[in-house]
Amino acid sequence: MKTLAALAFCLSLLAGFTACDKDDDNMGTLIVEIRDNAKASVLNIYTEEGSLIYTNTEYLYQNDPRLSIPLNPGNYRLNTTWKFNDCAFQIRAGHTTTVYYAYGSYNGVVTYD
Repeated sequence: MKTLAALAFCLSLLAGFTACDKDDDNMGTLIVEIRDNAKASVLNIYTEEGSLIYTNTEYLYQNDPRLSIPLNPGNYRLNTTWKFNDCAFQIRAGHTTTVYYAYGSYNGVVTYD
């Protein structure tokens, strides 16, 4: 009986580890590009309900500011502290969403793969 219980326990551990490996397949990716010397100093991502889930202040002044962020599927809103308007977007599992902001334009352009 102990052998059967030990085998069941080992199989449940194996199933748990396998499930953890598949979690990445349930994620999507957000690519944010801020171009043409736009001087955004903070980038925030909010859930559809308004909860802040991500803040970045480090990459925004690089020569080629392109940020890749893994997110769970759902609807989100991106906000920057420059003159850009908030931008709503959707993340789908296993897919990439890109938000592109350019100097001289106040709206982000959203594209999906």
